[in-house]
Amino acid sequence: MDTTFFTRLSGILFLFFNIAIPGSSLAQNSDTPLYVGGMEITWHHSQDTITFTASAPDDGWIALGFHTENTIVGSNLIMIGVKGTVVTSEDFYVIGAGNPRPVDRLRSRNQIRNPSGHEDAHSTTVTFSIPTKALDKYHKNLAKGKKIWLICAYSMEDEFDHHSRMRKHVQVTL
Repeated sequence: MDTTFFTRLSGILFLFFNIAIPGSSLAQNSDTPLYVGGMEITWHHSQDTITFTASAPDDGWIALGFHTENTIVGSNLIMIGVKGTVVTSEDFYVIGAGNPRPVDRLRSRNQIRNPSGHEDAHSTTVTFSIPTKALDKYHKNLAKGKKIWLICAYSMEDEFDHHSRMRKHVQVTL
């Protein structure tokens, strides 16, 4: 059998068993999707940016967060919602549990580039780019080969103040 079959089978088994082991490091490249809690995530580096694509099995917002530690507090959290043809995105810094603040309110700048997405009744897919070099303490360095905790979440609603339906943290090597 070809390697495509085994790659898909391992992804399906990973998704089915919902295995995201804290403390594990998952090597990643743009050809191998990462499956976390029903989400499919890929990324690739180009020059000074990293571009993420994430899909979730619901029609609400999708969030990816970045931190050097396994906690949401102190993370840089990118949230994107799609409603019809309108894509809304926000660059947050989580100052406390349940307390994300838009970075522009913390005297920083939104780092999201080229947010896009689409949704249907059963899923949402978003794509965005961000710089690999941290602008300030509200952002993280995302250089190729760096280990980082990736916070993966999605909601059944598009409004960012709606709680997540799923949230998991996994350590990855970018």
